[in-house]
Amino acid sequence: MYKKKNQALIPVLIFVAVLALSVGGLILAQNLRRAEIENPGDYATQDDIPRLTAEEAYQAVMNGEAVLVDTRSESQFEAQHAAGAINVPIEQVDSYLVELDKNTWYITYCT
Repeated sequence: MYKKKNQALIPVLIFVAVLALSVGGLILAQNLRRAEIENPGDYATQDDIPRLTAEEAYQAVMNGEAVLVDTRSESQFEAQHAAGAINVPIEQVDSYLVELDKNTWYITYCT
């Protein structure tokens, strides 16, 4: 009888261990993602730049941590854009770089 009780606990213990490891992994991944966003470092190509979710971008703008930059054409921007965004068409980005504050986080979007 004693062995059957121990054997019945094994699946429960395995489930608890897998659940704990999964939750720990998710927390670690979230913390690594936040650290990457807060300290982006240097990038060799645009593919190395971390992408933000819409929620992350929204929170950064709402917290005053970032400015949204709409890189679509002026007519597309005027038709519809995110509240508070500024318009810098993609073909004009190079000329605007000297005007942008180096200490400000700019989040670009084009859709």
